[in-house]
Amino acid sequence: MEHFVWPFILLILPLPWLVRIFSARLKNKSVEVTPGALRVPFFDRVAAFGTFQGAPDTRTVGYWLMAAWLCFVLAAMRPVTYGTAADIPREARNIMLAIDVSGSMGEQDFDVAGRPVSRLSLVKNVVSDFIAKRTGDRLGLVIFGSEAHTLAPLSADLKTLSDLFADVGIGIAGEQTAIGDALALAVENTAKVPADKKIIILLSDGYNNAGVISVGQAVELARKQGITVYTIGIGADQKNMDFFGMLPIQTGPALDEKTLTAIADATGGRYFRARSTADLVNIYQIIEGLETTPIEDNPVRPRIELFYIPLILGLVCWFMAQMKRRGA
Repeated sequence: MEHFVWPFILLILPLPWLVRIFSARLKNKSVEVTPGALRVPFFDRVAAFGTFQGAPDTRTVGYWLMAAWLCFVLAAMRPVTYGTAADIPREARNIMLAIDVSGSMGEQDFDVAGRPVSRLSLVKNVVSDFIAKRTGDRLGLVIFGSEAHTLAPLSADLKTLSDLFADVGIGIAGEQTAIGDALALAVENTAKVPADKKIIILLSDGYNNAGVISVGQAVELARKQGITVYTIGIGADQKNMDFFGMLPIQTGPALDEKTLTAIADATGGRYFRARSTADLVNIYQIIEGLETTPIEDNPVRPRIELFYIPLILGLVCWFMAQMKRRGA
């Protein structure tokens, strides 16, 4: 027992004694009037019905009642104790992911185990592994195509974040690429976190051709909030498409590396280029070395209620008082 939730209830402890004192004074001041009574010959037998035979111990009854009252008051004060504090990491990253899911992310210009896979499928595998290793970090996710949407706000619930991202399909947010809207939305989510270091990782395979917010406006918002933006450009440079495997043909829309580089430079971040599966894996490994920021959350200790202990003792004492009063 560490403390009481409502310690002020202790003030009612002398209440029975105060009631007894004032009742006695009122009784002494009242005029005693003896009205005519109806005589009942068998009254003594009625009064003795259901009682034990024997003389009650008045002093012992009083002790038991006092103990019962004390226990009831202690129970009303809600004694509590606390369990072992839950372990909370002292440091954590606050990372908002902004991932392109436009139609061009369906291009199958990457290989995994000798089999062609789409850009989004590869990103899902790599990012899911990245999320799983971020125990103790806060992560959030913005997906974007022609529009930008917050799929998950910044949270330590990494399991839910990973499950939500696994269900995302190509083109779910539109076929075009609204980089400005996505960055602005990621900034809005990240700015709500009370931390000195805030990070956005933006991944895209195209250029800004949709949305209502320009890239320059979004970058300015990030700079005002002190948010560092790391950008990743994804997509193979070329893919052999002819029957003889000799003709290089560019697939998908052109990647705007200039814009992605400008975003990173303006916010103190860094631009990465992922041309292969190994590149993308290595990029997220590099990002793991980002500066961490302390969390101000207090350790969580479960509170355990103990009011039932004095309550049970009080009921036992009250029962014993009744037994003694009946002469048991």
